[in-house]
Amino acid sequence: MNPVMKKVLGSSVVSALTSPLSVDDYLALIDGRLSLTEPRGRVTHAVRQTPDSVTLVIEPNDNWRGHRPGQHVLLGVDLDGVRHSRCFSVASAPGEKMLEITVKRNGDGRVSNYLVDHATRGQLVYLSPAEGEFYAQSRAPQQALLLSAGSGITPVMGVLRHWIARGELHDVVFVHYARTRADMIYAEELEALAARHSGLRVESVFTADGGQRLDDASLQNMVSDLAARETWMCGPAGFMDAAEPLITARSDAPLHREHFAATRRDAAQGEGAVQFLKSDVAASGESGSLLEVAEGAGLKPNYGCRMGICHACKCRVAEGSVRDLRTNRVRQVRDTDIQLCIHAAAGDVAVEL
Repeated sequence: MNPVMKKVLGSSVVSALTSPLSVDDYLALIDGRLSLTEPRGRVTHAVRQTPDSVTLVIEPNDNWRGHRPGQHVLLGVDLDGVRHSRCFSVASAPGEKMLEITVKRNGDGRVSNYLVDHATRGQLVYLSPAEGEFYAQSRAPQQALLLSAGSGITPVMGVLRHWIARGELHDVVFVHYARTRADMIYAEELEALAARHSGLRVESVFTADGGQRLDDASLQNMVSDLAARETWMCGPAGFMDAAEPLITARSDAPLHREHFAATRRDAAQGEGAVQFLKSDVAASGESGSLLEVAEGAGLKPNYGCRMGICHACKCRVAEGSVRDLRTNRVRQVRDTDIQLCIHAAAGDVAVEL
C-alpha cells in the first residue's frame, strides 16, 4: 500500500469515520491481505511433499519486514470464527519475495493438522514479525555441520538456502534423520543441491529402514572432522538432548540449537493464589502454567506456541513468586514481563491481565 495512503487512512479523522469498525475491516472487503500495520499473507502454493506435511509459499503484504535465516513466525488462521496462531520456522532465504513455511502433522495440533489437510492456494494467513536467534552472524563459516531430525529440518534449510543465495556455501555436511525417505521433507531438493554444489554433502539416515540412530560411532563415521565444524541443529527434544553431548565432547566450535518442541518440564503444577488484576479475577495457581490458570479462570490471554518460543503470551507480573517450568528456578519478580506458558505460580502472584 502506498505510504501516503497509509498515512491518510491511519489518521484520527478516518478512524472516527469508520468507527465502530476499524479501517482494516473496510480494507478487508477489498482484499483480506490489506492492513495498515498487520503483516498478512496469501498462500500462492500449497505443496504436500510428504503424506503428513504441507509446504506453504506465502506472498506477504508490505507490512512484512523480512527475516533472518532460521527465524520463526506466528502464523494465524481463522477456524470457526476464531483466530488460532502457532509458531513455525521460515525455510526460505532472507530477501526472497515469497515466504516459505513447512508444517508437519502434530498429534492433535489443531492448526498444524488443519493446514496439512486443508491449506490451499488463495488462503489468507496472519503473520507476526519474525523472531529467533538461531543464526545471528553475518557470514558463513568455512566449515559447518547442519544436523536435523523430522520437521527440525525447516530452520536448518533456511540457513543452507541463505548461504547458497549469498554464494557462501564453502564446506557443509548436512545430516538429517527421518523414519523413511517418504517421510523426509526437502529430500529431492537436498539431493539436487548436493549434485550442484561441491561444497555440500548430504547424509540422510532413515531409522525405520535400518539406519543407525544417532550415536558417537555413527556421528564419527559421517563427520570425522566434526571438531573443525560450527554446528546448527534442530529436532525433537530427545534428539537434541542426545546430540548435544556427542558434539560438545568432540568439538569446541560454536553449537547453535533451535528448539521447536516444548522445552518446559512435564510437571507444571503451581502453588499459591493468582490474582488477574485487570480482570478482577482470582484463581488457584495449582492447575498448571500461568497461561493454563488464566484459561481455567475463563480468561483468554494471547498465546501462540505454548512452549516458550514465540513470546505471544508475554504479560506483566506486578509482583509475586514464579517458577520457570524449563529449569525449576523460583524467583521473586516485580513489574516484570514473563511468558505465561513457561511459568507457574510459586506463591501468590499478581498478573496484569
